[in-house]
Amino acid sequence: MKHTLEINKISKADFLRINEDAVMFITNPGRMGDEDGSTFIIRVDNKFKAYRIDGWLYRSKEINTDNYISLKDALKHFPKWHKTWKNGEKESSKGKYKYLYMGFGNGLSIDNSIYNEFKRYLDVTTSEYLKDKEAKESLKYAAIFNTWEEAFLNMINKEKS
Repeated sequence: MKHTLEINKISKADFLRINEDAVMFITNPGRMGDEDGSTFIIRVDNKFKAYRIDGWLYRSKEINTDNYISLKDALKHFPKWHKTWKNGEKESSKGKYKYLYMGFGNGLSIDNSIYNEFKRYLDVTTSEYLKDKEAKESLKYAAIFNTWEEAFLNMINKEKS
């Protein structure tokens, strides 16, 4: 059975119950591309579940603030991610996460326990993305931004087959 990246809704109460040690991937919002939130994937009992938190920059006035998860909430609840985001690649070798820059402030933090396996899949998807592009070096960050989800799915689908 092929898995797809199904983004699940999450309440603030459920979000606050997540143990950061279960977070395997989390995206950093940037100035372009994905400036309005983060996608994060947790692993529980060897199963992955994806969530999306939106509305940080372009929050709707009708949003229920009791259930709203702000960037401040996310940074406080995931302090290891916050530290990695703040320090970027300098932090990658020491903390919970390895950090990959995705251009314009966007980033991807990957749990060290699966980084090496994931990176093999990411290298394939980014190479394929850049195959017919002339300015490969200037597009390498965009390649990561545009293919990390596909690489993740390739990794888990290979794992399950």
